[in-house]
Amino acid sequence: MSRSGQQVPVIAVASGKGGVGKTTVAVNLAIALSAQGLRTGLVDADLYGPDVPRMMGLRRRTEASYVTLFAKRGAPDSQLETVTAHGVRLASAAFLLGENQGLGIHGGIAQLLVRRLISDTDWGDLDYLVIDLPPGTADIQQFVFALTGRKMCVLVVATPQVIAHQDARRLIGHLRPRRNRLAKADSPAPATQTSAVDMAGVENMSGQICPACGERTALFPSAPEQDSIWQLIPKLADIPFSYQAALAADQGQPVMVTGAVPEQVSAYQLTAAELQRRLS
Repeated sequence: MSRSGQQVPVIAVASGKGGVGKTTVAVNLAIALSAQGLRTGLVDADLYGPDVPRMMGLRRRTEASYVTLFAKRGAPDSQLETVTAHGVRLASAAFLLGENQGLGIHGGIAQLLVRRLISDTDWGDLDYLVIDLPPGTADIQQFVFALTGRKMCVLVVATPQVIAHQDARRLIGHLRPRRNRLAKADSPAPATQTSAVDMAGVENMSGQICPACGERTALFPSAPEQDSIWQLIPKLADIPFSYQAALAADQGQPVMVTGAVPEQVSAYQLTAAELQRRLS
């Protein structure tokens, strides 16, 4: 993966807990970047719940008998092929397994498989690589956060609820000092250029769009100011919930494809533009 001889900038979409719509954000963000003329790849690194292909209208029903973790460089099938949907190149464990199969693998093997999805995939030329991470800070996240030699922005997804913010604060508190240490240790460049990971966030399900009247109403109570992650990282956009968009997504039609909910489309476009600015 290269862009003018440099490694592709990474947008790591993360969350402190599940159920906040992280994968939905990753999918629509990747499509928004592609719609702006940027060559975009999307890695589905949530190995235990690889839902990106289904959200993009792709399914594999045939079960697999094995998964290859290593391949001799230059050998046939040494690189995974991407699948393109809605202008985005995809790599996912869901392409390696049947949709009813699960991965019962421990952390070290999981890291190897994620490395294969990122580094042993034929991406061609990319401008951005979006990585949909599992929630939390376990082995897969540790591997991705430790990637060095490229620009990275971690996009934290949270709903308005205080519990979502509390878990996201744990993620932010863990990530900031770890990334600083890795950058200072691994890069010969001055610390002012590499020492801090860039972090920003979006608030998902920030209100609900009424399917009848189009008005926005509160869906969850908001976290108190002292508990909010927006005291720690900048918020790029508020993304409202929409029943119509959720129904279409279940059928493999993301809102950035249907354009059915302008409020969501505008939020994803704004997020994509802000991330470009932060990574430029």
